[in-house]
Amino acid sequence: MKDIESYEDILLLIRRFYDKLLVDDQISHFFTTLDLEKHIPNVADFWSFILIDKIGYTNNMMNAHAHLHLQKDDYNRWLKLFHETVKEHFAGSKADLAVERSSLIALTMEHKLKS
Repeated sequence: MKDIESYEDILLLIRRFYDKLLVDDQISHFFTTLDLEKHIPNVADFWSFILIDKIGYTNNMMNAHAHLHLQKDDYNRWLKLFHETVKEHFAGSKADLAVERSSLIALTMEHKLKS
């Protein structure tokens, strides 16, 4: 299995991740109103900035999620699905970094966006 190396790899990761999110009984309702044609590339841009130092992501991720009123179980489910998706498609230092950073991001969001 290869590591995450390019924007195309990250786009694949995010698309497969959203395939899971959209059918998940617990958290799919957070994603039903999104325009995925716009949202997925934006999320891929965010992770490209994090994982492969690609410039271009300029949004405020915290502000974008503040209105959702996420609970601890929501973060845990998001993390489980994200980690699962990473491990299904990639292995290596960047894949490990994606798992590590996603955990840190979820923890930070949980504390900053407490309902």
